[in-house]
Formats: sequence, structure tokens, C-alpha cells
Amino acid sequence: MLFLLLLAAGTAKTQGAYDEVRETDDGKVVVMRTFDWEIEGERAERVTVHWLLQEDGSMRYDFDRQPTATQDAHRRSCALQGMKPSRGVGMISGEGTIHGFSCTDLR
Repeated sequence: MLFLLLLAAGTAKTQGAYDEVRETDDGKVVVMRTFDWEIEGERAERVTVHWLLQEDGSMRYDFDRQPTATQDAHRRSCALQGMKPSRGVGMISGEGTIHGFSCTDLR
């Protein structure tokens, strides 16, 4: 299995990005991060990614919990590498990190 995780640090390309924080009915905190997802060969696309905030400050990305437009951008980004979105859970953490996604190629 080939696995690829891409992380992006905040840059001018993400100008206008913003977070909205909500609490779920079961007390979990969801960070809804809206930003321009750049897909190679296409113009940037405004999407909202739903991150589940963890106790240690990291955030959890679950493909199946994402809005349809976000899933589509993820699929197209992975397809450029000949892969598909990983269906597991991804985590991001670290100062300046705004987004991450993973792609998988099962051979």
C-alpha cells in the first residue's frame, strides 16, 4: 500500500481562510475550516473542511464526515497522483498547519 499525506502551511494562497467552531450534541468540538483548496491544473476552489478537535490540540479528518464539495476536491487532488482518498482517519497538528489530506494507492 502506498500512502501519501500532504500538509500545507498558512501562506498568502490561503488569504481569506477562516474557522467556525461548533460543539456537537455529544460535546465534541468541530472546527469548520473554510479556505481555497488549490488543485494542480485548476483554479483554487473554496471548500469547508470539518476537523474534529482532539484533547491534545490536534485535529482529526474523516473523509466520510466531509461536505460533498470537500470530498470532490479531495478526490480530484488524489486522482492527479493516480490515487484515491484514504478512507481512514487523518490527523494534523503543528503551528501554521491549516490542512492535510491523504491518498492511497492499493496495488
